[in-house]
Amino acid sequence: MQNENNNIHALVVEDNQDFAQLVCDILHIQGCTSHVAYNARAGLELAKRIRPAIVFCDVGLPGVMNGLDFARTMRADESLRAIPLVAITGYTSEQDKTIALAAGFNIVFPKPFKFADLLKALDQFAR
Repeated sequence: MQNENNNIHALVVEDNQDFAQLVCDILHIQGCTSHVAYNARAGLELAKRIRPAIVFCDVGLPGVMNGLDFARTMRADESLRAIPLVAITGYTSEQDKTIALAAGFNIVFPKPFKFADLLKALDQFAR
């Protein structure tokens, strides 16, 4: 039986290397090819190069550009704006969720996320 997600390229933008690896492992189990960037700027460069089918991004990225800035920049770039953005974040209040959605994320999942959440995002946005 062939996995429905084969050939789906996913980008994970997450500064916590262990958490990024966990997300990539789950994506791999689902038959996706995953790519990782550990900060927003590297994530934008990688997104422009690989044109992923979906991006999973931490909101609380450290440095000059956080996850909200990443989302706004992707949405402002004509070549990237249509790529689905999934926030995986520790910022879980309703206000935080509203801010993330306004920045350009399509959906917001709290950390720790559920395996089913990741599958839901793949089903909803990447197929």
